[in-house]
Amino acid sequence: MMQMSRRQFLKVSASTLAGSSLVALGFSPAPALAEVRQYKLSRTTETRNTLS
Repeated sequence: MMQMSRRQFLKVSASTLAGSSLVALGFSPAPALAEVRQYKLSRTTETRNTLS
């Protein structure tokens, strides 16, 4: 088994805690998938309203 000093143990513990906190907040290392949205005005219809 590898011998670890107290300082090394604290560094490893701190980095593990920081990494797991980032993943829990949603900053996962998986690539973000972009989604193409449809242009909103392409589904519209023109309605004429004549008020006298």
